[in-house]
Amino acid sequence: MSDRIPRQRYPWWVKVSLWGLPNKASVWIFVGLSLMCAVGCVVYAVAAGNPSWFAGLLFLLAALIYWLSIRWVDQHGSWE
Repeated sequence: MSDRIPRQRYPWWVKVSLWGLPNKASVWIFVGLSLMCAVGCVVYAVAAGNPSWFAGLLFLLAALIYWLSIRWVDQHGSWE
């Protein structure tokens, strides 16, 4: 596995999204939490009739970034 990129040379967006998360399982937990928050915000926006809560859909962007980081590390880095 010498062709793997060391953690210090990860792209900035991968470093930011993995900041403080010790392993792949914890990143998957944040993917799930982001998705649940997005769904919760949409449900509340519809139930309460408050369209400003649709801004919670931005949690989908967070979930996407976490997922892309997982994919990037799987392909180029290491979880060790």
